Amino acid sequence: MTGNLQAIGFLFSWVLGWGIGGSLIDAGLIQAGVYSLETGQLGTLTTFALWTLLWGAAGAWLYRRFTTTTPESGEPD
Repeated sequence: MTGNLQAIGFLFSWVLGWGIGGSLIDAGLIQAGVYSLETGQLGTLTTFALWTLLWGAAGAWLYRRFTTTTPESGEPD
């Protein structure tokens, strides 16, 4: 896969994971009665803000991990 396709695939996967993950966490907290949609959107805002920070940090770590080049074996450093 070329570098551009890898980057597009990574970004697509990251955005999809962020949206689905945040929605599932939010739905779980609403179902558990932690907060209700009838009392305002503060719970949802807090959930998505914290999830965005966590998922963003994980995405940055994965991006660095996947894009770090290693020297080929047999070549001097």
